Amino acid sequence: MLACRRLLLSQPDFDGHWMTGNFRRLTLILLATVACAGSRPSRPVPPSPSPTQPSAQVSDNGPWTFAYRSDTVRLQINRSAAIENRTDSGTHREISTNNSHEILALAVNADTVRYTATVDIFSTASQGLISSSPPVTLPVQISGAIDSVTVVADSSAVEPCDAVQSSLETDVRNVLISFPRQLTPGMTWRDSTVRVSCYGTIPMRATIIRLFSVVGKTSFNGQAVVAIQRVDSITAQGAGRQQQHRMVIEAIGSGTATYLLSPELGRLVHLTTTQDLDFIIRAAGRTNRMRETAKEEFNPVR
Repeated sequence: MLACRRLLLSQPDFDGHWMTGNFRRLTLILLATVACAGSRPSRPVPPSPSPTQPSAQVSDNGPWTFAYRSDTVRLQINRSAAIENRTDSGTHREISTNNSHEILALAVNADTVRYTATVDIFSTASQGLISSSPPVTLPVQISGAIDSVTVVADSSAVEPCDAVQSSLETDVRNVLISFPRQLTPGMTWRDSTVRVSCYGTIPMRATIIRLFSVVGKTSFNGQAVVAIQRVDSITAQGAGRQQQHRMVIEAIGSGTATYLLSPELGRLVHLTTTQDLDFIIRAAGRTNRMRETAKEEFNPVR
């Protein structure tokens, strides 16, 4: 989201046209901003606007016991993002989409869950002037653990930024949440996460404050599930060089996520995330402003 969220492989193309003011060639999608490398209790912050919550449709007031089980989960992830140039008088809009297939192997031992995550399909398409995506080498694999407090990766994205690995790490931290074992309707909790990810080839540090709330029991594709809503407050900073130009990037915004969990199976059934981010990008003596809107759908597949 980040977590951290941030999304596709497109990168800015700094050429002579950009230097003469063609800011549209700077258009790109932030990689994996909403997500976290770890979590910790957070200080109170002003609440973000509440998203539309799924309605409970099953007569079951809980409580429900949820715990991950040793399993292999295959996820199909569909992403879409649109970004607008808000610097000039004429608004220009770019759109990118991304599809990936990931395999998440879980090994549970008491309160600790070891995971190995692999992405074996990763494809990106764009409309407009976003530059083409660089080739990627697959599969990409990471590993780590989740316990009652946080998610800890055994490895992190290397320099220069590895966009696919960064995206995979973000996906894992979106999917593997340290949920309370007992869930009841109206229950809330808050944490904060810090994530180092990539904006093109520029490393960024994102801080996300997350508020979770248990909506209740509902139905999804004929299956009884527990719905949990998440609201995010996001800030991110980054600096580095893109070709010969130094860039300083700041971002602020909000996000949401809806988790559908199966207590009986001990696994995620469906996840949807959204985020809205405003960017300030300073490079080559110019200050540019962009707004990004992104959505992700996580669906387990056989």
